[in-house]
Amino acid sequence: MSDKHLEWQSRMDQWRESRLSIAAWCRKENINTHQMYYWKRKFDQQRDTPSSTDWVEISQSVNNDECPSLVIKIDKLLVEVKPQVDRQLLSDVLHLLKYS
Repeated sequence: MSDKHLEWQSRMDQWRESRLSIAAWCRKENINTHQMYYWKRKFDQQRDTPSSTDWVEISQSVNNDECPSLVIKIDKLLVEVKPQVDRQLLSDVLHLLKYS
């Protein structure tokens, strides 16, 4: 990782810990807001791009007395999706998992 990358990662961490808006934090720290937004986008894109070590296991579960379901395993987390699932709820849960 380059020195510049480490420097901006540190700034991002400081900004997040401050709980200020980007504009307010940049004014306080005398940082160019355009540069801050550039680096924020860059880090967000890196975070959203799965690495080769990211694994998600998906399997189908069938119990004798139940409908088949889809099981999504992410690390130690299991999400079981039944055919009658509320699609909006599933979408919200997946969104929270992705961005938390």
